[in-house]
Parts: sequence; C-alpha cells; structure tokens
Amino acid sequence: MDSVVAALRSLPVSLDEARTGVPSAPGVYAWWGRFGALPGISGPRHDAADLQLLYVGIAPNGAESKATLRSRVVGDHIRGTTGSSTLRRSLAALLSEQQGWQSRWTTRPVLVNADELRLSEWMGENLRLTWAEHPEPWTVEAQLIAELEPPLNQADNAAHPLHGFVRDARTRWREAARSGR
Repeated sequence: MDSVVAALRSLPVSLDEARTGVPSAPGVYAWWGRFGALPGISGPRHDAADLQLLYVGIAPNGAESKATLRSRVVGDHIRGTTGSSTLRRSLAALLSEQQGWQSRWTTRPVLVNADELRLSEWMGENLRLTWAEHPEPWTVEAQLIAELEPPLNQADNAAHPLHGFVRDARTRWREAARSGR
C-alpha cells in the first residue's frame, strides 16, 4: 500500500500527458487541482507542487468489470461527459453557477454539450493527475480515501468535513437540471 500512496503523491502530470501516459491496466488514480479553482473546496496539499488533492478513483470497480486506468481516466473523465463520470458531475455541481453552465436531465443531471466542452477545458487548465497500477483496486479504495482525505469523494468519505458541502452542491445541481434551470 505504501508504494501505491507514494505513486499517488508523486508529481502530477497534465491531462495532455495523462492522455498518452495512463496505462491500460487496473489501478487507482488521484486528481489534483490548483488552490482556489473550486469554490469552497480545499484538499490536502501536494508535497512538491502547488496543488491540492481533490479526488481518488479506481478502475475497475470490481472483478467483473473490464475497465482500466486508461478507459476510466481518459475515456470517462478526460474525454467523457458528466453522464459517465462522478468526478465530472461533482465538478459541474461546484462550478455551474459560477461559470454559467447549463444542465439538462437524462437519467441523471448532465451538462449541455457546449458546457461539457467548457468543463473539459477547465479541467485541462486546472487539474493534474497521478496514478498507480494495482491488480484489485476495489480492495484498497476505502483505505486510500481514509488515508488521503480527498474532499470530492462521496462514497467511503462521510466523515470528511466537506462531505455535506459537496453532497449539497450535487443535490442543488440535480434539482436545477430536473427543473430545467
């Protein structure tokens, strides 16, 4: 576990570097952001970069899943939509009002297409990434969240001081999408 934590705390790379560097293997990943980029959010400071930890994720989420770090990080988070990414939904919930982004309701709230592109641009400007390969990441996810304390994770993170803040932002965003606001 120490080597996984060390890799997640290594120097984060840009999303352009992640697009080509993230392996097609199972593992865990950590999203790091600039201080002040997300209103009301503060996470643990990176040791070597002026960044804060925001979110920890895994791929796959169980033995039956075929997801890899590459498919999850690049396919769902970087190139994906709010419909396929919990991270993107949390970012949209925290940023939509400030950025003037519009949402709609499908089976869940999603940004309209133009604002999905704006969110992707925002991510490229403000976020960085680290990752570590792990054969069964679902077995270490809760432990990593407890140890690293990422503020955007909702599952296995109810004791985090910002859990309610993020949950409430996501609720407001979901209600706005349902009502067409």
